Amino acid sequence: MRGCTLLAVLAGAMACARAEITDIRACGGANEWPPSSYYVRREGQATTEVAGYSPEVLAAALGGSRFRPHVTLLPFARCLADARAGQDIQVVMAAFQTPQRAETFLFSQPYLLLTPRLYFLGEHFPKGITIQGPGDLNALKLCGLNGISYGYLGPASEKVYTGAADYAALVRMLQARRCDAFAESQEVIAGFRMLGVPELSGNALVSAALPDVQPLKVHFAVSRQFKHAADLVADIDKGLERLQREQRLAGMLKRHQTAR
Repeated sequence: MRGCTLLAVLAGAMACARAEITDIRACGGANEWPPSSYYVRREGQATTEVAGYSPEVLAAALGGSRFRPHVTLLPFARCLADARAGQDIQVVMAAFQTPQRAETFLFSQPYLLLTPRLYFLGEHFPKGITIQGPGDLNALKLCGLNGISYGYLGPASEKVYTGAADYAALVRMLQARRCDAFAESQEVIAGFRMLGVPELSGNALVSAALPDVQPLKVHFAVSRQFKHAADLVADIDKGLERLQREQRLAGMLKRHQTAR
């Protein structure tokens, strides 16, 4: 009986250890990236409260698991750097998977598809810009955000000047003719317009299709330095499969694409 009792105690202790909650921190870019992540607006003013499709999906995917996520927004270059270390931050939300990042991160299944377009000021290009292939981008001066990967643009990505801290700075660079255009996903620009961000609203900013660029897949990237990285990715993937099976992802995305 004593042996049975000891086995029961040990089994209970192991079960408790497995059930122990592990807090994790996930980050997105502080310059916001709706519908993925953004600051809640009240009376037109941004608060410090974070919302978005990515935080909602991450929380839902990990529901019932040992991992409890907490979300913050940081300058994106810092978000990546802190997550690589895996101590204060363990997860990057809405990350593009690249060979370079795969050296320091594990990636979940994709949970969002984005459609890149080229954005520019209509007054600078009254006849518009037509992109028929990747080579056409080489004739343009392209700018972008610090810390963002533009590898999906092909060889032109090496020429992107990533000196802008936020989208307002990107638009100012266009206005000053320091660059001709920037690439961004139409879902993101639509999200900023939903939030009423003035620099990206109105008719001044127009866009052109990038016909040879495939829809972009975004993932949760988990630091390889986090000791539970493999378990966390497995639980996220398991949760994403469940959300897809229950057909909940489309409804979550819609909530962050509709003005409230």
